[in-house]
Amino acid sequence: MNALKNILIAIGVISIILFIVLLVIGVKVVSTIVLYVVGAIAVISLIGFAIFYIGKLTGKASEK
Repeated sequence: MNALKNILIAIGVISIILFIVLLVIGVKVVSTIVLYVVGAIAVISLIGFAIFYIGKLTGKASEK
C-alpha cells in the first residue's frame, strides 16, 4: 500500500510540474489535447493531495 501511495504521489507531482511547464511553453507549441489531459491529471492530483493531507491532519487530531 505504501508503494502504491508513493507511485501516485510521484505521478501527481510530475503532472503538476509538467502542466506548469506546458503552460509556460504555450499551447501553440504543444498540442491542446495534451495540455488538457495533463491539466486534468494535475487538477485531480491536487484534489487528491488536499484530501490526503486533510485526512492526515484530522487523523492525528482525533488520536490525541
